[in-house]
Amino acid sequence: MSTTTPTKPPSFQMPAPSAEHMATQKVATRLVELCSQGKNLDAIKDLYADNARHVEAMEGPGCARITEGKAGILQKAEQFAKITTVHSASCGKPIVNGDQFVVPMSMDCTCSEGPMANQRMNMSETALYTVKNGKITEGKFFYGCGM
Repeated sequence: MSTTTPTKPPSFQMPAPSAEHMATQKVATRLVELCSQGKNLDAIKDLYADNARHVEAMEGPGCARITEGKAGILQKAEQFAKITTVHSASCGKPIVNGDQFVVPMSMDCTCSEGPMANQRMNMSETALYTVKNGKITEGKFFYGCGM
């Protein structure tokens, strides 16, 4: 005979998300939606602040580590699209924390220029975005290069 009585699970109510969290979630959801449709350039045009910046994990051929301004980010993305055949790409579910969110991204592609010219490759990264006033102000990209 058991002398223990069943316990009820603890009752915990998650607090309502803050306005900042909800605004960031809206941007994160839209970014993933556009990128999942292959509309990466539209995502930059629609979701980025004019003073946004991208910070890559490292500098590469034809790719500065830091790109300042929406116009520069868009130009870099247009150049990438021009020299890259994307066989498939995906974005995971964004995870929000206040004014930031992370999202895993991957791409199977072939570039026509650079050190990997004409070699098919699989790239994956985790991106960390910061959102201010409903616009992306910074993107930081975390990936490895076989090291």
